[in-house]
Amino acid sequence: MLVHAQRKLIECLSDFVKGNPQNQDEVVNHLPQLRKHLGQLKLPPTWPDDFTEAHRAKVNTMPGLNAEGVIIECLRNNVDVCQMKVPRDLLEEFGVLVNAEVDPSACMQLELFQLMCLPEGFGFKALPRNQGMVLDVLLSDNLQHLKACFDDVFFGDAQGEKPERLVLLLAAAICNNNFTTAAQLQGKKIGIEATVAKMHTLLVNACMGSYTGLSDRGKISRDTEVTALSTHPLFSALLIFLADQLDVLVVSLVPIVYKFHPLVFERSPLHF
Repeated sequence: MLVHAQRKLIECLSDFVKGNPQNQDEVVNHLPQLRKHLGQLKLPPTWPDDFTEAHRAKVNTMPGLNAEGVIIECLRNNVDVCQMKVPRDLLEEFGVLVNAEVDPSACMQLELFQLMCLPEGFGFKALPRNQGMVLDVLLSDNLQHLKACFDDVFFGDAQGEKPERLVLLLAAAICNNNFTTAAQLQGKKIGIEATVAKMHTLLVNACMGSYTGLSDRGKISRDTEVTALSTHPLFSALLIFLADQLDVLVVSLVPIVYKFHPLVFERSPLHF
C-alpha cells in the first residue's frame, strides 16, 4: 500500500514539472531527496520479528518508483537546469543504471544524457561542457556492458531493440561543432570510419535483398530494398551522426569509402 502511494506521488511530480520551467526549478532544488529513490525499491534496514526469510524473499524490488522519470522531465527544454544544476555524479549514477539494463538501447534512463547535451532537442542550443561529461561517463571503462552495446552497434549486429538511440546520443554529444568530443570519439574508434563502415554494411545488405526480410525475393527490386533502407531508423541515425562529424572534422570521405569496397563507387545506389 505504501509503495503504491509513493508511486502515485512520483507520477504527480512528473505531471507537476512537465513543461513548466518554474516547477522544474523547484523540484530540482530537492534533487538529493529524489536521488534516494533511483533504481530498485530500497528495502528497509530492519524487519519485524515475525517477518521470516521466506517473506523477505517475496518482496519485489522492481519496478522502482521511477524517480528517474521525474528528473528527466525536470531537464526537458530547461537549458538553465541542465547547465547549472545537474552534478556530474548524477550522470555517473544514471550511467550505472543504464549499464545494469539487459538492453541499454531501450531503457528510459538513456534520455537523460541526450537532454544534458541538447535540452531542447536537435536543431537547438548544445551545451559543450555537458557534451564532454556525457561522453566521459558513457564511454567509461566502468560501464563495460554499455560499452559493449556501443561496439555492437558499429562493429557487430546491432542486436539491441533501438540501436539508433545510442547513435543519436553520440550525435548529440558532438553536434554544434564540438571538436573536442568529436575528436574524442575518433580516438575511441567510434568515428567517421566506423560510421561509414556500418552504413556501407547496411547498404550492401539492402542491395543484396537481405534487408526487408520478405520471403518472395523474386518480386522485390533493388530500388525497393534501398528505399526501405532509407527509412530504417539505424541508417537514418548513422546519417545524422556522420553529418555532425563532417561538420566539425575536415575529412574526405572518398578514401574512407574506397577502403571498404573499391567497387562501391560503381555499384552503390547512392553514387558516392
